[in-house]
Amino acid sequence: MSLEHYIVFIGANAALSTELGSIRARIEGARVVAPAVKKKQVGATQPAILLAMNSLVEELAKAESHSEPARLSLWLYEPEKADQFREVWSAFGHSAWVEMVPRSLANKMRPTREYVENRINAVRPLLHEVSTAAYANRKTSPLPLPLRNFSSSITNELKTYWYNDLDVGKLSKQIKSLRMRFRQTRDRTLGGYEDDKALIFKPAKDNECHGIAHPIGTSGKAFACGRFRYGVALFPGFHYDVTAAKSPTLKVDLKTSSGSVRSLKGEKRSYINIFPNDHLLPEK
Repeated sequence: MSLEHYIVFIGANAALSTELGSIRARIEGARVVAPAVKKKQVGATQPAILLAMNSLVEELAKAESHSEPARLSLWLYEPEKADQFREVWSAFGHSAWVEMVPRSLANKMRPTREYVENRINAVRPLLHEVSTAAYANRKTSPLPLPLRNFSSSITNELKTYWYNDLDVGKLSKQIKSLRMRFRQTRDRTLGGYEDDKALIFKPAKDNECHGIAHPIGTSGKAFACGRFRYGVALFPGFHYDVTAAKSPTLKVDLKTSSGSVRSLKGEKRSYINIFPNDHLLPEK
């Protein structure tokens, strides 16, 4: 049985949306999300980005289970301005594997669809490498870390387009390097990984991945980030038990999945669960 692969295209016009829809019959497991936008919104525009996210959330909501492995790739024509790409990256919050279609193919429906189909074949082994780290090796890899709350140079790097232009060999080497750096932060006494704020992030055991398998949060971005990381499914319910390395209670400000600040200084909590999308449990 093939994996479900959500293929999201930002800023397609009506003709391209129809053309991309035919991918469903060509690639097993494909779930195409290519909402058509108005003529003035074609490309990586703010309305197109918002529509793509909303359409993805609607498609994900239809899924009977969020416990199955799946893939998520995001496609757009090469933007004319760097700010446009930053908006795309910020909006999807590192949930998708991002690919850019050559600008020379803009307004060419069939060649664009063929490019996406052909490129997916090259992307699949890359996603397999990411899945091995983020899903199978989640307890020792930094890839599923909550990027807002684990403070380190590793997460600073992971917030960037760190895998751009890497082939399978280079990607595997890069992931290995990240994993080795992450290993250096391990506190063997406390059984977790220490960040720059002296917080200990202890990966949950398999039998502790209970409760909400797919933390929804309050936004589409939180929803997508609760399901995927860099285009691969996260282990259902996986989270970190977070404690303070130098205090019996947590005396820090944390970020929620929506990006708001939650101060724990007055809550007197000895620990809190933080999911990869920065969903915090217990809630305040």
